[in-house]
Amino acid sequence: MTANGGPADPAWFNEQLATLVSASLHRHFARVTRLSGGMAPLGKTRHDHSKPGKEFWSAYSAGIPSKYNALGLLIRPFGEFCRTCIITEEEIDALASMDLDRFAGKSGATEQRDFFRTLNYLIPACLKEAGCEIVREEETEGVTIALAGKIARAIHAAYLREINRQASGKSGRKVKRIAEFDDLPDEIRESNISHALHIPTKLLAIGYRIRPVRKGYKAKVLHLDDDEVETMARVEHLRWSWEKRLSGWTYGRARDERHKRHPNLVPYEELTGDEKEKDRELVRLVPGILRDIRFEAYPVSSEHTARLAYALKPRSSIHKLLLGTNDLSAEISLLAGNSPGIIEKLKSIDDRIRLTISEVEGSYNYARYIQDAFLPGDLDIRECFTDSFVLFEPRDIVSGDFYLFSRQEGRVTFGLADCTGHGIPAALISTIGYGILDQAVNILKIDDPSEALVNLYTGIHRFLRKDDRESGISDDMTIVLCRFDPVSLRLYYAGAGNAIYHVTDGKISENLAGRLSGSQFRNGSYGFTTRNLQLNTHDILYICSDGFADQLGGVGHRRYGWTRLCDYLLEISRLPMAEQGDMLYEELEQWRGEKDEDQTDDITVIGIRV
Repeated sequence: MTANGGPADPAWFNEQLATLVSASLHRHFARVTRLSGGMAPLGKTRHDHSKPGKEFWSAYSAGIPSKYNALGLLIRPFGEFCRTCIITEEEIDALASMDLDRFAGKSGATEQRDFFRTLNYLIPACLKEAGCEIVREEETEGVTIALAGKIARAIHAAYLREINRQASGKSGRKVKRIAEFDDLPDEIRESNISHALHIPTKLLAIGYRIRPVRKGYKAKVLHLDDDEVETMARVEHLRWSWEKRLSGWTYGRARDERHKRHPNLVPYEELTGDEKEKDRELVRLVPGILRDIRFEAYPVSSEHTARLAYALKPRSSIHKLLLGTNDLSAEISLLAGNSPGIIEKLKSIDDRIRLTISEVEGSYNYARYIQDAFLPGDLDIRECFTDSFVLFEPRDIVSGDFYLFSRQEGRVTFGLADCTGHGIPAALISTIGYGILDQAVNILKIDDPSEALVNLYTGIHRFLRKDDRESGISDDMTIVLCRFDPVSLRLYYAGAGNAIYHVTDGKISENLAGRLSGSQFRNGSYGFTTRNLQLNTHDILYICSDGFADQLGGVGHRRYGWTRLCDYLLEISRLPMAEQGDMLYEELEQWRGEKDEDQTDDITVIGIRV
C-alpha cells in the first residue's frame, strides 16, 4: 500500500489483511446463506462453498486487490471514517466475471456467477471490518472529511428549517427542538457525513466539480435538468445501498431490522416510483446546499468522468456523435452475428473513432476555458451594474456570442454581439471581435458607440479579408453597444440588427440599435448611428442574441419568438435580476423539454436594472 492512498500492493494485502478478510468473507457468506434458506444451487458449484475449504477462501481473498485495481478501485486504510464506495451493477458483473475466469474457467454456470456476485457484494463490508475502504481517485480529488463536515452541517440546517416550516404551516408552532449536528447520535451523524462526502461524487457524475466562491464574486447558479436529476438520484441510491451493505445489510423481500434485510437493496431501476422520488428530492436540494456553504459547481471535461460507469453521457453535438457511434456499432455487431473477424475489425474502428472524438472534445473544452478567461467575470459585471444577470448558454461548448462590460471615468460601456453560426468558427470570430472591441473601448478610449463599432468592423474585415480578397469566411455579426452615464441616466447606443428592450412604468418597448445588411458590411459602408435614450431610476434594460427567440420547442415544434420573449421579460421584470436569470433558464428548459429539443443556437440574454 502506498502512503498516498494509491493502489494496494497485493503482497502487503496478503501479509496484513488476507487472513482477516478471508475469515470475514466466509462468516458473512454463511450468514447470507442461512438467511436465504440455504442457497441450495451454490452447493452444486465446483467448490464446497457451503462448508468451504480454507484454501479456496484464502486464494480468493488474495486476488481482491488485483481485480479491484483493474477497475480503478483502490483499497486503502481509513482513519476515523470509512468512505462509502460507489460500485455499479455492471462493475459487480465484471468482478464476478474475473472470478469465474480464475476459479471456474470457461464453464461458469449461472449459479456460480450468482455465487461470485454475492461475494463481491460482501467484500466492501469485510474490508471495512479489516480497517480499509474502497475509493476511486476521481471521486476523492479535493474532497476532505472537513469539507464533508461543512456540507453535512448545511444539510442538517436545511433539514431543521424544513421541519420547522412544515410544523409552522400546520400548527403555527415550532416543533420540539431537534438535536444540533454535533449532538446527533454517531450513526446518524456518520450517515450525514457519508451523504455529504458524495455530493461532489453526484455532481461529478453530471460533469461538475465544486469550489469555494471567490471573495467579491457571485456564485454561479447550478440548474439541474431532468436527466441530471435522474443521474444524480441513481448515484444517491448506489451510495445509500453501499452504506447499508457496509453495515452488514443484505436484500430481503421485507425490511428486517434484526437480520439487517432491506427490500430496497436492488438496482435503481427496480425501485418503486415513490422510492425514486425520495432520491430525486435529495438531489434537488444540492444547489441550495452549495449556496449555503458559499461553494459553486463548475463544469469539467469528460476526461474527468470517462472512467465513471455511472456518469451522465455528455450531450453537446460532439458527445451526441459519440453516442450515435456507439448505437451504430451495436447495430453492426448484431448484423455481423458471431463472426470474430468482423467484430474485431469493428472494435478497432470504434476505438479509433472514440479516440478522435475524445481529442476533438478536449480541444473544444480548452477553447471554452480560453473563452471563459477573456469574457467579463461576475465581479467585472457587478462593478458596472450591481443588479444584473447574464444568461450565457453556448450550443456547442464554445459560443459565437460575446459580451463586454467596462467602467471608465464614471461611465459604463456594455454590449452584446452574435457572430453568424455557432461552434468553433463562430467562436473564433467572436474571439477576434472581442479583442478588437476591448481595445477600442479600453485602450483607444473610444466612447462613442458608433465609432467603436466602425473600428470593430473594419478591424475584423482587415483580419479576414486581406488585400480586399474574399476569404470565403462568414464574418457577419449582429451587435449592440451602449454607453451609460449613471449621473444623467442617459443611454447612448449603436448597433446592427440588435435591439434594446426597455422596461419602464410597467411597459416594455423595443429600441432598434440599427439595421445593417451583410452586403453593407462586405462593402464597407457601415453607417452606424449613435442614438440616445433617457432612463429613469429602476428602469430595466435587456439585450439578447437571437438564440432564445429562435429556440424550437413547445407544442408543435415552434420558435419561441420575440413576442413571447418580450411578454415573459415583462412578466418577470419586478423580480430581482438574479432571480430573473434563473427563471429565464427554467423557461428555456421547459420550452425545450416538451419535445426534448436540441439547443438551436448560442443563447445570451443580459438584464440590467439601472
